Amino acid sequence: MKLFNKDGQGAAEIVAAVGLIANDITFDKWEPVLPFGIRDVVAIVGHEPVAALAEFYENDEIDSQKQSALKYLQQAVAFFTWLKIIPTLDAQHDTAGRSRRLGENEKGLTALQEFKDEENILRLAYEATDALVETLEVNQFPFWVNSHKYKLRNSCLIHTKEQFDEYYSIGSYRLFITLLPIMREVQQAELAPVLGNQILSLLLERSQRETDMFGDIAARAVVLFTMQKAVERLPVEVIPDGVVQVQQSQPVKSRLKAEQSARMAVAASLGADARRCIERLQQLVSEYNAESTKPVPYIGGPITHSKGLSF
Repeated sequence: MKLFNKDGQGAAEIVAAVGLIANDITFDKWEPVLPFGIRDVVAIVGHEPVAALAEFYENDEIDSQKQSALKYLQQAVAFFTWLKIIPTLDAQHDTAGRSRRLGENEKGLTALQEFKDEENILRLAYEATDALVETLEVNQFPFWVNSHKYKLRNSCLIHTKEQFDEYYSIGSYRLFITLLPIMREVQQAELAPVLGNQILSLLLERSQRETDMFGDIAARAVVLFTMQKAVERLPVEVIPDGVVQVQQSQPVKSRLKAEQSARMAVAASLGADARRCIERLQQLVSEYNAESTKPVPYIGGPITHSKGLSF
């Protein structure tokens, strides 16, 4: 898949996509690493939309909506690639080994400054990917709607980020796509044993009666359990700022420990709320089953007599 270097203008396209680097970069240093940046985006949004937009890039089609999606795709790929290149750009490699490449009056960044810089580049890569997914969602391109990543939601109670936001605000299209496998797991592990496969199937088919009775509380349970598992499992950088993180002002080592403790506390709180939803669902299922059970009239058997007593 080719996303840069049309007409030999790869360096200019990368500068335009990133916007934060000098315009004298050489494309030959980027070209071997770009496929790895593409792989990072494909891991999030899937192969189909990336391949379709790469084809659009090479064919010179005129479509403003696809052009917008392509712009965000190029930005995401460029930022992910930059993150792989930048740690070694200021190093010089030769037969004698590796050395620091600095001018006579230049000073390198401190380790903390380098860490913050790379952290920000990664954040920008995820922001660009988020904007890409939002564009795909808004325009509902066939190559997106028919993709494997999109179809994962067909077996989920929650179909869109907006529905998810009704119960827990994540504000991220990218994160919603990332959470789909966890939601499917939660439905089978937590809802199916309580609702039963029949009621769960009716919910997934959007049956009006079952949706009115179980839909809201079941969706809330799925969202809360999903966020609990996301907080426990996903790397910190995958979850956007403000969703679950607690900002700390301590030094880096202390802050990381506090962050871990805070995330576990959030996970425990989410799990407790989700369990309360499950308890409510159990009550609703009992009521549902009671309503669905028709009373069976008693039909007495033949009366037999033994020593003057009737049975």
